[in-house]
Amino acid sequence: MESLRRICRYFYYRFIRLQASPETLARGVALGLFISTTPTFGIQTLIALLLAALFRVSKLAAVLAVQFTNALTAPFVYAGTYYLGAYLLGQPSQENPLSDFSLSTLRELGPSVLAALGVGGLLVGVILAVMGYFMVIGIDTKAHMQIIRAKRQVERLKRKNAPVLEKID
Repeated sequence: MESLRRICRYFYYRFIRLQASPETLARGVALGLFISTTPTFGIQTLIALLLAALFRVSKLAAVLAVQFTNALTAPFVYAGTYYLGAYLLGQPSQENPLSDFSLSTLRELGPSVLAALGVGGLLVGVILAVMGYFMVIGIDTKAHMQIIRAKRQVERLKRKNAPVLEKID
């Protein structure tokens, strides 16, 4: 458990040290999370890179966030977006349409499954993007405020100890 905490802390500090504004990072994460729920498996990273460059947001944040849908989570994400989309479109949902997870399977299942995946993915994507955006803004703002406070404290200590340091010279 401690090692997992250390790994999370490591990535947290790596993330806040990225050379980008909090707004650019948050927009990159939002873009990546949105793309991760759309039925574009296999080319999500490429789409994230292209759109991040087009919209001038953090490419690294977008690519990292698009990994929300990975080999372990994809079946759950796409099954959830399919059932949500089928419900919203009023379609009867098939029992297990994505059991064989490939583009050829999607072509065989037809446009109704793709439409359900698209509608469900868009809705979930918008919700995740908004949540991710505000989470990153909150985390990044808090981290930057801690950095600013630490710098101010160092400056105060330097001013306070300046007479002592002059005597040493």
